[in-house]
Amino acid sequence: MRRLRKFGKVAYNYPLANLVTFKVGGPAKAVVWVETEEQLLGLIDYLIAIECPYYILGRGSNVLPLDEGFAGVVIVLKLNQWRWERESNNVLLNVSAGMKISDILGLCIKYGWDGISFMAGIPGTIGGAVKVNAGTAQMSIGERIKRVKIFSVPNEVRWISWESDFYGYRYTKLARTDIILKAEIGLKSSPSFKVQNEIRKFFLQKKQTQPLFMPSAGCVFKNLPGISAGFLIEKTGLKGKCIGGACVSPKHANFIVNTGNARAKDVLDLMNLVRERVKRKTGVLLEPEIEILL
Repeated sequence: MRRLRKFGKVAYNYPLANLVTFKVGGPAKAVVWVETEEQLLGLIDYLIAIECPYYILGRGSNVLPLDEGFAGVVIVLKLNQWRWERESNNVLLNVSAGMKISDILGLCIKYGWDGISFMAGIPGTIGGAVKVNAGTAQMSIGERIKRVKIFSVPNEVRWISWESDFYGYRYTKLARTDIILKAEIGLKSSPSFKVQNEIRKFFLQKKQTQPLFMPSAGCVFKNLPGISAGFLIEKTGLKGKCIGGACVSPKHANFIVNTGNARAKDVLDLMNLVRERVKRKTGVLLEPEIEILL
């Protein structure tokens, strides 16, 4: 483990609560912040060679670490390079996986690029967003992706075309071990003020209906075709229900928020209660949308 510093900044026994938007979770054996693809690929080769488990993390906006922590290395992607090209009214934006959605939207406002304004208010990175096909109930990031550069264990780097049959609602056909390195996003030229207004519109919509400024991991459960998980949870009367410091948000029933002192166990117990009540009342077994880091 002493060789980790060769691949980036390192911290040992680092609390994962500092790295995820839920603000819960015990320590990882080590955390490495990598800034280049070369560092990332070299680090993974090394960890595989010493048989050390690892987990790739962006902004941690869809992840629930356990109170016991993680007995391996968490790799935080700081890859944030970008470039773009334009042909007529079409813009192709090439971004590294660690770039924050909010920073990409800032570029869209600055340069006048339209197409992903609906991602406003999503607190993740482009790599994480593409991996789970993040978006709204109406649109997803997959609809704007042209190609994705991935690293497949043990040692293959390649670009793949992002065809419509490769993704769906909150899932992609990527293997769990596939790591997104870059994504190409197809956009359209548009006046900056119009792009800014669109982004503001989507953000305000989320602000009115979601607890954006409380620690959470976004929507906890996946929606069903034609019906939202939040609606099903509301029917059980669990809106506002708390276990420890974890509460079903009074603003949006499909959000569990950390009111300040939640443990991962509180969140898991509340998730189990919600699933049990929804199953009993509606017959539907909700599927988690967040990822539990074991």
